[in-house]
Amino acid sequence: MNQRTRRTLCTTLMACSLAVGPVTAARAVNAPAAGPSGSECFVEAKAGDATKATVTGGGFAKAKGKVFLDQTDGDGGGTATVGDDGTFTSGEVPAGKYVAFQQGGPRVNCVGGQEAQDIVNQKLILSEQTRGTNEGWAQGRKLAKSGACDAKAEPRTPNLHGLAADSEAQKKAEEAYKNAYSASFGKAIDFYCHH
Repeated sequence: MNQRTRRTLCTTLMACSLAVGPVTAARAVNAPAAGPSGSECFVEAKAGDATKATVTGGGFAKAKGKVFLDQTDGDGGGTATVGDDGTFTSGEVPAGKYVAFQQGGPRVNCVGGQEAQDIVNQKLILSEQTRGTNEGWAQGRKLAKSGACDAKAEPRTPNLHGLAADSEAQKKAEEAYKNAYSASFGKAIDFYCHH
């Protein structure tokens, strides 16, 4: 292999690893547990009445119809309508443990309490880290291509997308976003300005 071909190949491989690396790293963080189809389900106790709950979920197929809810530790149950976005919210059901399923689809164990809170928190942190990586790279690339090679990363205040994470998780998500944004931004500036 001659010197020019080797240099071109090496530069191309470095560009790909720099571009894909931050995104891959962001997605490598432990993803929350979900059913085999990517469906998930949560049981949330009703405020002020520990005997009642609401079951919510996502990743279900509207085309398959209603979601059936089966209480595994009692006689409760019900159905919920799946929205266009694949989510559902039940009406009030007796508090307890539930399984959600659709006709011809997988059964998903619904989680509640601290386990549900931990999943929501982790999803928020992961989504903000991924968003920071993508936005940091895009902004760094844009500025570098315009000749602003001395630009500094200025992460935007993240929009937490309305997820109900606790305050500690919101702080961790904001930190994950800023760190991912800054790292990606720096890699983009370095790649486009110094290669």
